[in-house]
Amino acid sequence: MSGMPEVRNVDSDLERQRLLFVLSEALEKLSRLQQILERQQVFITAEQVEGESASAVDTLIGYLEEHCQNFLANSDLVASILQRKPLNKAQQDAVIAALALLVTGILRVHELLLLLPREAAKPQASFLLRDCFGLRDLKASIVLTNLLSAYEYRFEDVLKKVNVEQNERKSLTQGGNVLCQAFVDKDNPLAWAVLAHEYGHALDDSHRISQEIVLGADSGERPKPEENSKLAWPVDVVAETVADFIAAHVLGPASLMPIMFGLMMQPRLRGVTKESAGHPPTPLRARLVCKYLKSISVTTTDVDRVFEAFRLDYEQKLLDMEKKDRDDVEEMGRGAEKLLGSLADVIASKVGSLGLKPFDEGSAETARVLRETLELKQPISSQRRGSAEEIFAELSSLQPGETTPEQAYRVLTKLDEVPVAASEIVTAGWLYRLSSFEGVLKKTFPGAGRGADIRIYSDYVKKTDDMLQKSLELVAVHTEVRRRLAPT
Repeated sequence: MSGMPEVRNVDSDLERQRLLFVLSEALEKLSRLQQILERQQVFITAEQVEGESASAVDTLIGYLEEHCQNFLANSDLVASILQRKPLNKAQQDAVIAALALLVTGILRVHELLLLLPREAAKPQASFLLRDCFGLRDLKASIVLTNLLSAYEYRFEDVLKKVNVEQNERKSLTQGGNVLCQAFVDKDNPLAWAVLAHEYGHALDDSHRISQEIVLGADSGERPKPEENSKLAWPVDVVAETVADFIAAHVLGPASLMPIMFGLMMQPRLRGVTKESAGHPPTPLRARLVCKYLKSISVTTTDVDRVFEAFRLDYEQKLLDMEKKDRDDVEEMGRGAEKLLGSLADVIASKVGSLGLKPFDEGSAETARVLRETLELKQPISSQRRGSAEEIFAELSSLQPGETTPEQAYRVLTKLDEVPVAASEIVTAGWLYRLSSFEGVLKKTFPGAGRGADIRIYSDYVKKTDDMLQKSLELVAVHTEVRRRLAPT
């Protein structure tokens, strides 16, 4: 079916991995939507008088449940893919078509959430940003909105689309920056990595990085793109790369994970529009971010499989486009690559000069250790100053009657628990998801005529959210306690 992963050969490991990524993302979004609608149902029911007709929320719940049940009719085929059993083309097409319909239903329901009473963003999302950017008083508000706005446009871009006057836009930003987050990812710390990109735009604006790179510090006029080019204003394209590099600098490879997963779940690529032309093609953004991470000695080994699956997904969806739309997308991509290829090193240098706390290989190693704690279903918020091996070795070296109190206390300080970085928690969360989701899918779809149980995957999603939220909360508390106890 056009737009969704076409499993031409389920024995192909990358094709299979790509399909499982889409399946996991769809089931995750499904479970989150169900949680939101259940909360809304309780709220609206409490406000209704007895005997009133069913609310719009009931209609959305029913619509989502119908799409879910239609998909579950293919649960044995899904189980066969999970268990690497061969399927013929008709069976493969049935799974792809059912998944496409499920995704379409999920996206439609999510857009309609804009019509329901608003929910507030989680405070832990602000904890993440404050820690990543080293600011106790981070002047930013987070609003919940639809998937398109949250992943592709910032609040200022949306205001431009509705023609809000320039002076009114300026007054709106006096109290701080407004960052967008998808409704469905309200409880999802893994998706909050996108907020680092959004705040990167705020830093870009305040330091005028993209403006100065494209225009030069003294230039007063914005250059026009080449005639007939599909590329938007160069400064807008550079601004996206600046924000990407800032997010990668503080979060590492996790900064791109929610964007790639979200786009893999989208049924198809969109053609070039006036708004989307300001965003370089995501594969180009991913390549540039990987190159930037390499320049600051951060590897992407832990998540390379996601990058590979995303490239495959993008290439196949590009082939599914109408020729004119595909030509436009490819032309825009060539223009963006030509522009950014010559400016990437300059952008990297400017981002490096901001003095932000970097995500480095030490952070990556800590995240790998923290993932093991997550696998034990425990929150991750701190680690000892020394490893168990180091502590035991130094304790064994202490000699009765010879060791001074100062020497003993110096060893014992390694038992002290220090808070880990929020970036390490989010990275550990992604590593945990990538290493665990397939096993949960197999339990959800056991096959052999046994019906699938979506509640298993929903429970996995909720428990992961709870562990990561609790971790971010504990880090914020631990950091504040240590700050207050530190000598002035």
